[in-house]
Amino acid sequence: MDLSSEYTLSTQLLSDGEPVRCVTIHNNTAPASLELLSGSQGGIVSRFTLPDQDAVKKPSADGAGAVLDIQPGGANTRHPHQITAILSSASVVPSPAKLVPSIYITGCKDGNIRVMDGNTHELKFVLEGHSNAVTSLSWIPSFDASGDPWLVSGSWDGTAKIWDVVSQFQKNTDSGSGCCVETIAGHENTVSVAGLPAESSTSRKVVTVSAGVAEGNVIRGHTVRIWRLTPPSSSGSDVKSDLLSSVANDHSGPMRDVCYDAETNAIYTCSNDGTVKIRSAEDGKCKTTLAYPGDTPMLLSVCVVGDWQTKAVVAGAEDGNVVVWDISNSNNGQNREAQVIGHTGCVWKVSPLGNGDFVTACNDGHIRTFTRNPELTASPDILRAFQEAVTAAQSARSSGPSAEEISKLPKWEMNALTQGRSEGQVQVFQKDGKAIAAQWSSSSRTWIEVGEVTGTNANAGTLNGKSYDHVLPIEIDVPGGGVQKLQIGYNNGENPFVTAQQFIDEHMLDQNYLPQIADYIRQRAGESGPTLGGGNAAAPTIYEPEPNGPTPMETEPTLAYAHLPMKGYKTFDAGIDKKGLTKVVQKIREFNSSVTSNQLSPNESEDLLDSLSITLATTNRYHSSTVSAAELAIIHKMITHWDAAHSFPALDLARMVVLHPDASKGERKGYWSDVLGGALALCTGLGGNIVKEVAVPMLTMRLVANSYKGGSGSLGAAEGLVDTILDCAEACAPSDNKNVRLAVATVVLNVSSNMYTSSLASSSTAIRVLDVVGTIVGCGKYEPEAIVRSLVALGTILLLPGECGSEVKRIAKERGIGSMLERVATGHGEIGDAVATEIQLVLAQ
Repeated sequence: MDLSSEYTLSTQLLSDGEPVRCVTIHNNTAPASLELLSGSQGGIVSRFTLPDQDAVKKPSADGAGAVLDIQPGGANTRHPHQITAILSSASVVPSPAKLVPSIYITGCKDGNIRVMDGNTHELKFVLEGHSNAVTSLSWIPSFDASGDPWLVSGSWDGTAKIWDVVSQFQKNTDSGSGCCVETIAGHENTVSVAGLPAESSTSRKVVTVSAGVAEGNVIRGHTVRIWRLTPPSSSGSDVKSDLLSSVANDHSGPMRDVCYDAETNAIYTCSNDGTVKIRSAEDGKCKTTLAYPGDTPMLLSVCVVGDWQTKAVVAGAEDGNVVVWDISNSNNGQNREAQVIGHTGCVWKVSPLGNGDFVTACNDGHIRTFTRNPELTASPDILRAFQEAVTAAQSARSSGPSAEEISKLPKWEMNALTQGRSEGQVQVFQKDGKAIAAQWSSSSRTWIEVGEVTGTNANAGTLNGKSYDHVLPIEIDVPGGGVQKLQIGYNNGENPFVTAQQFIDEHMLDQNYLPQIADYIRQRAGESGPTLGGGNAAAPTIYEPEPNGPTPMETEPTLAYAHLPMKGYKTFDAGIDKKGLTKVVQKIREFNSSVTSNQLSPNESEDLLDSLSITLATTNRYHSSTVSAAELAIIHKMITHWDAAHSFPALDLARMVVLHPDASKGERKGYWSDVLGGALALCTGLGGNIVKEVAVPMLTMRLVANSYKGGSGSLGAAEGLVDTILDCAEACAPSDNKNVRLAVATVVLNVSSNMYTSSLASSSTAIRVLDVVGTIVGCGKYEPEAIVRSLVALGTILLLPGECGSEVKRIAKERGIGSMLERVATGHGEIGDAVATEIQLVLAQ
């Protein structure tokens, strides 16, 4: 049969309506059908059964002729989080592999792997062991029919795990206990995996690739590793893994997926740098690089389709495209231009169908099959409708603002209520039914009109009242399932790592997200700007109207503040390196020899302190490293049993330890309650000397401030001790030392931020914050940065919702906060003045 040189849409199928994150072929019944399985962001498996594609009656692109079964295993198979990987026994290499039972396996963002019966679709058992999302699954074939294939999984936790899942399934058990036979640790963040052909009956192979870690402003360390897996002996139970070869940093961005093709005997990796590399299956070295034509998006998935005469490499991209490179023999070595197939949303997964066709999983909730067989191509009407939908989606990202979008912009007549943050900041307003851009003049403290916004780049917009060259969507997993949809603003020329860190601080996110967010910004941020009638500025955000919501004319305008409220936590993280830790440990050992009781044992003062220091200094491994209970016990002993004259190095060490995610995790809340309580007791125990002392007050306040940014354990401990914390902060507030004063202001800031972003706000605690801020301001000692933090804390509690916020505002007015602000803002810089102005606006509401 003659095949077209390019792929065309064959079938388009809607799943459960949620974004589709993964898809696989799963033929387990009649051979005259094609069965597909998909996993969605909503945690649902969908099964699609299509008639034989060689039959006369084939499904059309709108799904006619196909059978859709959502949650074929029943409601109890609903996953608690999005399904990020799916693998079927149909993809086990058929020969010489052993005939395996019909099963399929899902990887979920809850860190668990679920094994399903391929015929009944019921959940058989769950494989636990990964500590973060499972994002990659593959089979590792045996050498011959005498052995079962193994499952390999890759996760965000920096590990790959080997599972003897087929043997476990055949035992007809409902438990996955003992199924994991090896854990391959030490990867750089997210791991993707692919099985390789076995070397012999006693040796199998697997390839793993990693996403890399942040080193300064560059993501490095993304590495291809090839491993030999030695099955257990008759007396052993675990598989042994040995590293055969590795290749690092030959992509210029994190690797996102890997696959193996038997005919070419090659490994294929795709990356955020927009390339696919074809590698030797022996040592992983790159033989050929396939580059995305045009602007380079992040490539999220890769597969190989077809035979020698039709072979092609297919990759799915975050920008809503699929790219196909022809590497077949029929190409005669010519560099045929890559084919780009547009979609209406991000393409999360591409997967081969075995007949040279492939299927895509798209963020718009559809899976689509593509073919080069003219007889399987969708009708002209369907093709035209699909192309129109793609064109419309692309146009929506590059057109100017609509009338409805313009109506939601702040009115030009009210521009005096919107204060600029810096010289030259761009803001978009509505004026006479048009969107106009204006720039902020710090000298005149006014907006200066620049021109009409007549178009925009794909990403430009406004966020929290500020215009950016790029407003990018980011989805963050939240505890208990679900996704938090956020946006990040970025301007051309800024450092993406700085922007990413500010975003993490603002939204109190896991620090391990830093390299992913920074690299995402670098890939999405282009250099082109919007087109204006008389200048250059960014365009407005494209708003989505809420269903059945009020029209813009029915809503009351709300003020957008540049500095209020505080939604993140400030920390003290200096010294978390080898040099700083060495000084702290040396001082602890010096004091240990002079305390009269509760001395550290030789093992505690030497081995355990050294191992803890190494863990803390290796910050790029925080996502996978752990802090033992024995190491934490050292800090507990010193803070709760040593006196103030000897315990301050322990306070400094605790300040560093609490920022480690494992050390401050939820189950350690009781530990941190003891440690924080002990530290606060040491500080308040200084009595009247607290104003003159430096080390204990400063380090206690820094420890408390960092506890809010630590894990849920330290945060929960701080929340439970908030009244004691504020009492101690107020006692320390008039300190003669500026470092103590900054630490006090930071504690008050973090307390207010926690109250605003949690459900723990109470009028009594908010009033205590007001008291402490009053002491800070009244002592007249504070420097500009400390004053700004204190004022932001004040403004944040004034914005507390409901009766609590109203009560605090009432008391603030009674205390004459307005007049105090006019006095305080003077001499404390432009930011201090801006924050004071915003607080005045809050009080005026």
